[in-house]
Amino acid sequence: MRPIIAELTVQDVDASIYWYRELGFSVDGEGLRDEDGLQWASLSHGGRLVWLLRADLAPDAGMGPPRVRLYLPVDDIDAIYERLAARGIATEGAPQNQWYGLREFSVRDPDGFRWILNEPLPEDETPPPPRGGALPGLA
Repeated sequence: MRPIIAELTVQDVDASIYWYRELGFSVDGEGLRDEDGLQWASLSHGGRLVWLLRADLAPDAGMGPPRVRLYLPVDDIDAIYERLAARGIATEGAPQNQWYGLREFSVRDPDGFRWILNEPLPEDETPPPPRGGALPGLA
């Protein structure tokens, strides 16, 4: 089965590459560089692909930011969180154990795309589900 590839429209491909490398992505390919900078890049993380496309080249430029959340399963969420904190990359809170069996935290890239990094929790560390009302952790 072929993977789904997320193409993200970004303002500065080079700045985004720097940020994504901190999450553990590697650069697989780069497009042309012109007077406005790098046009695109292809990145991967454990077989998952993300393409970065400079905003002025996007076919949907000017239509407003997309509303999307991206989930990235990782192996050592606490180590990644500590690395990001040490580099001064803001997160939307520390890793939390969630009732649906994941330990996760979220972070936004330089263009505002929200990434939820997660790893499975052992059953004995999974908190009970909430009692009625909103679903915490899914906001």
